[in-house]
Amino acid sequence: MSRIRIGIISPVDVAFPAVREAFSVLWPEASSVCLLDESLYADFVNPDFSVSPEYPDEAYARIAELFSYSKTTGADGIIFCGSVFGPLVEEGRKGFDIPILTSFEAMIEEGLKHGPRLGVVTSAQSSLGFLTNDIIRYTDERSLDFSITSQVAEGAFQKILDGDEEGSDSLIIEAAEKVTECDSLMLGQFSMGGVAKKISTIAERPILTAPECAVRKLKSIFQ
Repeated sequence: MSRIRIGIISPVDVAFPAVREAFSVLWPEASSVCLLDESLYADFVNPDFSVSPEYPDEAYARIAELFSYSKTTGADGIIFCGSVFGPLVEEGRKGFDIPILTSFEAMIEEGLKHGPRLGVVTSAQSSLGFLTNDIIRYTDERSLDFSITSQVAEGAFQKILDGDEEGSDSLIIEAAEKVTECDSLMLGQFSMGGVAKKISTIAERPILTAPECAVRKLKSIFQ
C-alpha cells in the first residue's frame, strides 16, 4: 500500500519547516509535499499583512486551482498555511473529495477541547483578527461559548521573513508569557510552530501550534 501523501500549500516558505517537523514527529508514515505560491501575498495582501474587506473573485479561483493541482499530483489531503486566507480555503475546498484544512480549524477544535478560555499569540495584528473571526465562525456553528485573551508579538512575522528567527522567537516568547489565564495557548501562525518548545511551560496552559494540530487531525481522519 502506498504512503498517504499530504499536500502543504503556503504563500510563504517560512511555514514549511514547522510542518515538516510536525510530520516527522507525529506522523512519519505519511509523505508531505510542499507547494509554494508567493503570488498570493504579492497580489492579495497589503504590506502590513492586512487584506481588503472583500477578496476579489480571482483570489478564490486561485486557491481552488492550487487545491486542484495538489490533488492532481497525488495529495490525499491538504493543509493550507496562510492565516489571512481562511474564508477562501473554506469556499475553495467545496466539491473536493479529500480533506482540506484551513490554517486554524484543527487548532481551534483542539483548543476548545481544553476549555472555553482561549489564549492567543500572533506575530502580526492582522493574523489575530483572522484567527478571531475563524473562532467566531467555528463556535457560532456549534453554539459554543468562548473567551479570548490575546497578545500580538509586533514585528515578529517581519523578522522571520527577514531571516531573523532568533529575534522573532524572542518577541513571541515575551508575548506568550503574558498570556496565562487561559485553558490553552494557541500560536497563531504556522511559522511560529518551532518556538513552542521555548515558551515557559504552565501545567494548566497546554501550548498548541497550527502545524501539530493540523497533522494530528489529518492523521486521525486517515486512521
